[in-house]
Amino acid sequence: MIPAGSQIRNSKSEIRNPYIQSKRVQNLHLTRERDRQRGRELARFLVAGLPVACALLAYAALHIETVRVGYAREAREKRVSAIAEENRRLRAELARASSPERVAAVAARKGLRPPAPGQIRHAEPARRARPEGSSP
Repeated sequence: MIPAGSQIRNSKSEIRNPYIQSKRVQNLHLTRERDRQRGRELARFLVAGLPVACALLAYAALHIETVRVGYAREAREKRVSAIAEENRRLRAELARASSPERVAAVAARKGLRPPAPGQIRHAEPARRARPEGSSP
């Protein structure tokens, strides 16, 4: 539905309303004078706020680093605990495997027997020849 005071142009399909007016701006070369008082206020705000902002950023960075180090420490403690538990388990297994009763049982099962009195020979380390004129 078209309002009573408007007309429709067929060539461009525009709706014209007599209440809408547009004017071209003729003051393109006018500039606003800089407000020096406002500039000083902004500078004071920056000078006062910048250290506070830097302190907050430093606090946040330190807090993040503290949390990261805490997680790394906890992971390291878990790893140390797991390694200590594995070490305890391996020592118990070694003690069980090297017990004299078990060694004797495995030897008997494989048909081994103690050596006869002449079977063991102790080897002496070879002596190195000393150059002439050197003292011991």
